[in-house]
Amino acid sequence: MIIFLATALSTGTAHASGLPFFLNTNVPDYTAKLVVRETYGDGKDNWRVVQHHNGWTHVEETQGDETHIWYGHFFQNVVLSTGKKDGEEIKRFNIRQVEPSYDYLGIKQVKETNDVETVGGEECRWWEIVRKPPAERPIWMTCLTSDGIEVATKVLFSKGKLMSEARLTEIKRGPVPEAEVLPPRQLFEATTWLKPLRPYPDHPPSAVDFEARLVARASDNPSIDKTSEVRLLRHYPWWFRQSDGKDGSIRIDVWNELDNQGISYSSSKRERRIVAGRSSLDPKRPFSEFSSQTGMENLGEQGQFLGENCTWYDLTPNTADASQKQCITSDGIPLKDDHWSGWSAVESFDTVAFTRRPVDIGEMQPPREYLDPSAWGFALQ
Repeated sequence: MIIFLATALSTGTAHASGLPFFLNTNVPDYTAKLVVRETYGDGKDNWRVVQHHNGWTHVEETQGDETHIWYGHFFQNVVLSTGKKDGEEIKRFNIRQVEPSYDYLGIKQVKETNDVETVGGEECRWWEIVRKPPAERPIWMTCLTSDGIEVATKVLFSKGKLMSEARLTEIKRGPVPEAEVLPPRQLFEATTWLKPLRPYPDHPPSAVDFEARLVARASDNPSIDKTSEVRLLRHYPWWFRQSDGKDGSIRIDVWNELDNQGISYSSSKRERRIVAGRSSLDPKRPFSEFSSQTGMENLGEQGQFLGENCTWYDLTPNTADASQKQCITSDGIPLKDDHWSGWSAVESFDTVAFTRRPVDIGEMQPPREYLDPSAWGFALQ
């Protein structure tokens, strides 16, 4: 998830979401092209195309052979981001809807300035967008026309030096078809992301199919006991993990341990998010980005729980600031699952019941309503 967010933040726009800034809801339909320049990187110009219709916006920004793509509604705080390289299919997808007061880079204040400029033949006034955190923050600026269209942006380092800017080169006011500002439906289909990349071998003896129920271990510190129950399924090489929190939060992760492939859905009072991806493993990091596991080191310690013998493994060896340890049976069922941050336990789970049984891949998908585009505001046909 951090990788997807970093991609969205790396494109040099004056708004971390990737969407233009709007001061009000009555901005007309338009299509605009802007040139994007950065003071870092290779120094080459990038091109940004914006289409806006009835509050919904579609943005594409080209950087070399890669195109970053956003769809969303500024005032509904929903943003979908994806991207692709020339000649390749889309391999990643991220959608997020956040309660503004909890948005790390949320807008806290907008300050009108006295600076008026003409950009691409359009007169605009500069506004400063104040975000948090305030300490050593960049200075985010946007230049708006009288009818509210963003025709220039700039991001300044905290001391005022230019970091990046975008400036209008072309604009056309006029009707934009609704279909132009809506994402492809297949992004919301689980089969898009969970379709096997290649044939997989039969499961080894250490990877039996099973279903298990885990419960968070009691703790004197209520801040540690964040999650109440976990449902875990395995059908090699696939995993399904659903966490239901006592506070009503939900998290579902489906991933392929042999490829960098999966879907993650999370929902809480503060935000909803889907992250999905489909690509081969990076040889430098041969574990799925949809799992916290980065290795499997035998710790040489044995345990016995629920009448089963198990061996303790470190699933995040050589990690300084966080770790995960599990006591796993010889056929791959975790009976204990402990997560640590620094020197403190963050979450600890006990398996209270499990069944060795065939698991169908159809069981290992997020509920359809979580992936329904209309639940995110997108009226796809």
